[in-house]
Amino acid sequence: MRLILALIALAAMSAPAAAFDTARLVIEHDGEQREALIDYQPDARDAPVLIALHGGLAGPLTIRRKARVTLAREGWVVIWPSALGDWNDGRKNTKGEPYDSADDVGFLRKMIADLAERGLVDPDRVFFAGPSIGGIMALKLLCDAPDMVAGAAIAIASLPSGKTCAEGPPKPILFLHGTDDDLVPPGGGRIGGWSLLVRDRGWVRPVAETMTELAARNGCEGYAEIQLPDRVADDGSTVLRRDYQDCAAPLRHYIVEGGGHTWPGSTPSRLGSGIVGETNQDISATREIEDFFRALATRKDQPKG
Repeated sequence: MRLILALIALAAMSAPAAAFDTARLVIEHDGEQREALIDYQPDARDAPVLIALHGGLAGPLTIRRKARVTLAREGWVVIWPSALGDWNDGRKNTKGEPYDSADDVGFLRKMIADLAERGLVDPDRVFFAGPSIGGIMALKLLCDAPDMVAGAAIAIASLPSGKTCAEGPPKPILFLHGTDDDLVPPGGGRIGGWSLLVRDRGWVRPVAETMTELAARNGCEGYAEIQLPDRVADDGSTVLRRDYQDCAAPLRHYIVEGGGHTWPGSTPSRLGSGIVGETNQDISATREIEDFFRALATRKDQPKG
């Protein structure tokens, strides 16, 4: 395997006092050149890892800018990999063929193994997060390669049609969706809805079915609900949080009531609310995910499988 770390200029970093380096990672895998951006502190050793998987309409630079992740300043390694086209995430077209045939699981596995061999990361503390199609890819890793996953955060996504995930080792999971998401409909259906502006990208199962399977996987018995404070009254949405009970591993679900295919706490998309829906400002999805993973990373006894 060929791996290159090429430092990128740090002019865009806004806090020199909490500096971290950014590098471009290049890996040859399965006959393809695969790339990722990596944020890390030069003296990092055996560090916890966040791997952020971009969605279908944005690459790693866009999601990195929008999410504003802070964990690299705390000694984490944060990785922003690129898909070759779509992620090979379990979605299939009308012919039953995957939308992309790349060995994405193998690429991510090889990347983690190499960085662990170099002593940079702890392979037992690798957390995955992704919105939209990136979230569907995070679900595939959780369901099909759980040995790689210490925890997962899935946003504005759901299991692809025909995919099941009720069996397997319990894993900490944070899930977030908007009730008015027309692009990944929470009731299930065609990704993109029926908009002529969105090419065929497959179908998803209802969010309720996905949550039922994740709860069964984690051995949960019911949930407690809390309505979070409506801190920004004019954002068109509120947030209900469900904390699942008596689980073998934590399961938390944020329901953004009135929210669209958007990232809470971020600047609203330039596409406009008419296309992607409302962007909730009562919470920051990034901060919620960071807090969830940060607590898990302090424990070295996370279930593996």
